[in-house]
Amino acid sequence: MPSEFFTVVWETASNTHVPERLLSRVGAHDEFWSFVPIPIGQLSTPFLATVFGTAAVAVTGGGVAAVAMPVPLLMPSLRRIEINRNGD
Repeated sequence: MPSEFFTVVWETASNTHVPERLLSRVGAHDEFWSFVPIPIGQLSTPFLATVFGTAAVAVTGGGVAAVAMPVPLLMPSLRRIEINRNGD
């Protein structure tokens, strides 16, 4: 459910605030930076778990995610983003 909410917000904000001529470029960067880290994490996790232990890697990963997710809320410009409903 949260990912669907994020998708609606992201698509609305990007289509409203990104110039049409740049939408494909922004979309390409979004896709790239959304998916490139996945195999990096998948390849590095077994090595990190061997060195530091499975529990330490899991707790650290969860902690990093828990801290990173609300960070955008600290940016006032993102909290007050306006969507023009008049179509202008």
